[in-house]
Amino acid sequence: MRTLQAVDRRLGPLASLLLRPLALLRRRPAASPRDILVIKFWGLGSLQLASAAVSALRREHPAAKLTLLTLSGNRDFARGLGVFDEVRCLELGGGGALVLRLLKMLRGLRSARFDRVYDFEFFTWFSALASLASGAPRTFGFADAGVRRGGLHTDTVPFNRYWHVARNFRALAGGETGAEVAPEDLSVFQVEDAHERELDRVLATGERALVVINPNAGDLAPERRWPAERFGAIAARLAREDGARVVITGSQSERDKTDAVLRAAGPHVSGRIQDLGGALSIGALNALFRRADLVITNDSGPMHLAAAQGAPTVGLFGPETPVMYAPIGRRAKVHYAPPLCSPCINVHDAKALSCIHGQPECLMRIEVEEVLETARGLLAEQRPREGEVTACASSS
Repeated sequence: MRTLQAVDRRLGPLASLLLRPLALLRRRPAASPRDILVIKFWGLGSLQLASAAVSALRREHPAAKLTLLTLSGNRDFARGLGVFDEVRCLELGGGGALVLRLLKMLRGLRSARFDRVYDFEFFTWFSALASLASGAPRTFGFADAGVRRGGLHTDTVPFNRYWHVARNFRALAGGETGAEVAPEDLSVFQVEDAHERELDRVLATGERALVVINPNAGDLAPERRWPAERFGAIAARLAREDGARVVITGSQSERDKTDAVLRAAGPHVSGRIQDLGGALSIGALNALFRRADLVITNDSGPMHLAAAQGAPTVGLFGPETPVMYAPIGRRAKVHYAPPLCSPCINVHDAKALSCIHGQPECLMRIEVEEVLETARGLLAEQRPREGEVTACASSS
């Protein structure tokens, strides 16, 4: 991921100069757009938060076909949201063949003859160049006085760093209402019976409260991880003192992180703490969140998925600010105890960490006892009825 960010920053300006003549070949705008392309390559959480903006596009252009362009790893989740008519994907793996896949993707965008493109990426050259290469008469993207992106979009919207990202997405789509994005504005991944059955095959059974712990934060900004030993302490105490069933989740590439939490938890009652790292599809993960009595998670994509599914959610923040990324859910809380240097990650510099400490002090300030208190408070509350969406409250 860091390599891709570096390539985008270094080669983007040059590619912009080479492709700028394509702007002269744009078609005349249609009176009413019939084919709209939405670009969001990175981040399951961002796709979840962008769903309110996509709904705004649907209301504004009810007859238009909405197509998403994203990375192949997001395909199943994007389809499960049920808000796109078509999902097109770019596969990043495969070495040198990537250039050929990029050219094929750009050729496909050109031949699709989109009327509009909405680029939901944050100031990347690549997405702006893809917008230009599509040949669409109008393309929309974020703008900021301190960030260059070559003026490749025909229409720009200022990115407001004092607004939640979901509201920024909605503003880009032309749906700004003057209010924050509410839980009911989000589209939720549709869990199917097959996802429930998949989860049943691996999830230990029991009647006690189900607590899900997500100790991971993806590849885009892995510095958002709370220490594994603290997650382990939370897992052990909820299992031992509260009798909860605790499940640790993560992708296959994050198995070392889930293993570290399980080891930190130490000896426990058999079946009371379960490591499901790498064991769940995105559908089964959403099914797990839908069943969960509590989710404790780093600031990450799964945090937003859990809150959208209605799970009581505790999000842990440090390098990034909950002003922009708090989980949107009626029973969602955050812990954020920022030192003077936080936040140090922002969308204007590709979320490149600029931490001045060896280990993020902002996350070290969040103590086990305070997270445990919040967790127990949520567990003590009556769980929402199935299907009830959940707005964000915050604690520190």
